[in-house]
Amino acid sequence: MKQFSLVLILAMVLAGCGKKTTPAEPEVKSEPKAGGLKKAEEKPALVNAFTNTLGMKFVPVPGTDVSFCIWETRVKDYAAYAAANAGGDGRWKEPSAFGISLAQKESHPVVNVSWNDANAFCVWLTRKERAAGKITANQRYRLPTDAEWSAAVGLGKEQGNTPKAKSRGIKGVYPWGKEWPPPKGAGNYADTACKLKLGPKYKAAVGEELPVIKGYTDGFAFTSPAGSFGANQFGLHDLGGNVLEWCEDWYDPAAQEYRVLRGASGGSSDPVNLMSSRRFDAVPGGRDVRAGFRCVLTGRSGR
Repeated sequence: MKQFSLVLILAMVLAGCGKKTTPAEPEVKSEPKAGGLKKAEEKPALVNAFTNTLGMKFVPVPGTDVSFCIWETRVKDYAAYAAANAGGDGRWKEPSAFGISLAQKESHPVVNVSWNDANAFCVWLTRKERAAGKITANQRYRLPTDAEWSAAVGLGKEQGNTPKAKSRGIKGVYPWGKEWPPPKGAGNYADTACKLKLGPKYKAAVGEELPVIKGYTDGFAFTSPAGSFGANQFGLHDLGGNVLEWCEDWYDPAAQEYRVLRGASGGSSDPVNLMSSRRFDAVPGGRDVRAGFRCVLTGRSGR
């Protein structure tokens, strides 16, 4: 099985080990759209927003036929699913690394969930909300496709026919724009707070200093509560940073071995891994303290 292919803050994965993938880098001929984040205090108007029974807020995203949850699935959202489905894997409750507890509050994004877990959550939530009359029989919750996620993060036209071929294709463009290092408040990435909490244990285990973004500070050693940083032009938070997000697609549809993850995590520091076009891949059953998910809702008739 295969490990998440990242330059890591955490050199441990709860499932999946193997070689690192180096995706193809196709020529890019189109100019990407500017991303950009609003400041946290500048709340964008959420036009046609829909709030479900768990308090998850969804907004339509131009260029797609779905509404995106404005934040990643939270601990409290996943706890409702786990309570209704006894016997599931419980590693999401107590994430840790190098013997250090990475305890989260209910407002933080859930981690240590596999693609299979995330997909099962969407199926359960669809049934729950249809039964409550909150969504119609023609609507459902699911993970975003790779193409939908690209639209949500504001990427322009990408070259390539698969997530693997598109990965790293549009260079130097990040969820906050084109500048490096990220501006203050861009999101939750590897910073001084990470180094203070995890640095000594990381160095002891890996033999190197924990990599961080020089000069960047966000104040969170692990994940941050949903909505802690500014939203993008569509009203979406944390499309970069906090946790990697599972997507619907196979990384290589011909092989059908690994599923796609997008975004970056609170442990990300390498500029290449923070690019909006970067894709990662992992086995569907793999769990990791850096990975969570975001839901989308199909259809436009939610109420």
